[in-house]
Amino acid sequence: MDQETKRLYAEALKLYEAGKIKESVDALKQVVQIYPAYPDVHNALGLVYSLAGDQTEAISYFKKAIELNPSYIEAYVNLAIVYNEQCEFEEAIRSFEKAATLETQEKGFSPKLKAKLANVYRQLGDTYYELQEYVKAREEYEKAASLGPTFLDIKLKLAKVLLQLDEYEDAERLLGDILAQNMSYSEAKTTLGLCYYRQQRFADARKEWQEVLRIDPQHTKARSYLNMLKEKQDD
Repeated sequence: MDQETKRLYAEALKLYEAGKIKESVDALKQVVQIYPAYPDVHNALGLVYSLAGDQTEAISYFKKAIELNPSYIEAYVNLAIVYNEQCEFEEAIRSFEKAATLETQEKGFSPKLKAKLANVYRQLGDTYYELQEYVKAREEYEKAASLGPTFLDIKLKLAKVLLQLDEYEDAERLLGDILAQNMSYSEAKTTLGLCYYRQQRFADARKEWQEVLRIDPQHTKARSYLNMLKEKQDD
């Protein structure tokens, strides 16, 4: 790339960072006309269009960057983020996994990339959960939890889907692990109470829900569960 084009490219990036979208696009398109085979410019155009909310153009430019450089990790990650925002989770995962494979080959699996991929698996699990496809939801949450073992919210989602599958022992063990890391996690304690309730361990369930209300007297779900238990035992 000649010096004048380098200057134009640098200016385009500055315009992007300043949020001047139209000016940045115009400058980058001038650069891409001069150097159409330069993948960084296509990736930059993808970022600019993504910021502008034009995800179709963003995807097109990220794909072009990858076509020109099949080992372009950043472009795969950027493409995956756009797919994720568009709720195209399968495509997002494929792009993230490709980036992960390339990054592992180069310098190991980075925590940042693992966290992003875990979030995509989590969202895909949420989609399956809402569709009541609990086996598929469990598979995605397990992938997410393996990538983000410290993400207690993901572990809680996995525990909840285990309850839906009547896998009480696994759910109880997982909830115990969550609470070992954060004893005041009210939602985990509430879910543990529900796990006990489903096994007809009513005294254990009551204890958990009462403890939740001690921590948070306004916890609606725990109070509702206690009322449900009282009505059952009054029958």
